[in-house]
Amino acid sequence: MKTDAARNVIIVVYLWKNIGYNVILFLAGLQQIPKDYYETAQIEGAGRLRQFRSITLVYLTSSMFFVVIMSIINSFKVFRETYLIAGDYPHDSIYMLQHFMNNMFMSLDVQKLTAAATLMFICILLIVLGLFAFERRHRQFME
Repeated sequence: MKTDAARNVIIVVYLWKNIGYNVILFLAGLQQIPKDYYETAQIEGAGRLRQFRSITLVYLTSSMFFVVIMSIINSFKVFRETYLIAGDYPHDSIYMLQHFMNNMFMSLDVQKLTAAATLMFICILLIVLGLFAFERRHRQFME
């Protein structure tokens, strides 16, 4: 697949692969919200939007955080599908760090492979730490 549409194909494959898992996680989070809160809010005159914003989003924060972290981690694992669809050297729009690492492994260029693996680790670490900081700030704001 050597066209500009390759990225769209990979996005669709990623969504198809992961959306079911994410929906199950959100449904599990929704089941943990006590129904009494919705009944109380309805009696006090809160509309559907207000109930969603003040009850549902607040109680789904931890589930959303987990889903976002897992989605980011899973986005780094989309290499397998990309490799099966496009091979060793795909179109530039879908050439990923994992392709580079795989090609450096095949040519036994250990220095470049180590640098790429370290770069990937640092990127994932920074993203996850940023999300943890955002979640902590969001939790303090909601309290």
